[in-house]
Amino acid sequence: MRVFITGITGPVGSALADYLLALDRPDLEIHAFKRWRSDPRPIEHLAGQVTFHEGDIEDPFVLLQTLQRIVPERIFHLAAQSYPSASWDAPIVTMRTNVEGTINVLEAVRRTCPTARVHLAGSSAAYGPVRPEDTPISESQPLRPVSPYGVSKATTELVGLQYAASYGLHVVVTRSFNHVGPHQNDRTAIMTFCKQMAMIERGMQEPIIRVGNLEARRDFSHTRDAVRGLWLLLEHAPAGQVYNLCSGIATQIGEIVALVQAHGHAAATVQVDPTRLRPTDEPLLVGDNRKLRAATGWQPEIMMPEIVAELLDYWRARL
Repeated sequence: MRVFITGITGPVGSALADYLLALDRPDLEIHAFKRWRSDPRPIEHLAGQVTFHEGDIEDPFVLLQTLQRIVPERIFHLAAQSYPSASWDAPIVTMRTNVEGTINVLEAVRRTCPTARVHLAGSSAAYGPVRPEDTPISESQPLRPVSPYGVSKATTELVGLQYAASYGLHVVVTRSFNHVGPHQNDRTAIMTFCKQMAMIERGMQEPIIRVGNLEARRDFSHTRDAVRGLWLLLEHAPAGQVYNLCSGIATQIGEIVALVQAHGHAAATVQVDPTRLRPTDEPLLVGDNRKLRAATGWQPEIMMPEIVAELLDYWRARL
């Protein structure tokens, strides 16, 4: 079985490749699309086990040629401009990468391997603000995104569902809540906290952890849990469906900072940095994962204390 992954250098893409290799299935042939300018460090350990293809999802011709050569049977489309904060400064780039890039992938699938099963990575940011009484958020919740990133992801999944309805493609969409794990850069909240603590421990930063909104409550899953869910969905879920990919647990950002302080090897105070605050920020995002569980039997296995401990060790090793 030939598997094709876009966004291989991202934390979910590299974790997915690791998961597939650990299945120890000789019939799996893993191919991945990577940009020449992407950081190669997260995938250095995959050399010789994954076949890499240079290209960009914004280039429809290279995508088409690549899929013509591979003719994959499973496709995980993970490549994206994936940072809500960056989307405020680069809304056009965000829309072009996330929406046009997805159309390019689906067009290439339609023309070269229309029987392939395709996963599209959506986001819980598409939901936007949700009233506390409407949580945990189910897939039937209306989409009211408030960031350019959220708008791009809502559009992406609509495009995917349209291709499923119009062309009969086997498309499954996930609305992913927050995923955290190794090989993620320091633009995500948990990673910034853990990196700062590791720097404080080494005397590279004054003993202050700079933070944004500590009141927000978010649903976090480890990337290893997330990719296990992706594989199970593409193997078992019917086409044309949307699934929340989430833990179903809301953790306050301030609680995560407290865990970082507790697991740290140095004392540190906390200071709110105005530059880390977003123009708008949903106070609560926690998902209902019952549809995913029913379709696959999946459930999360790695909880927040383990996540913080692992990411602190990750940054200690990198520094």
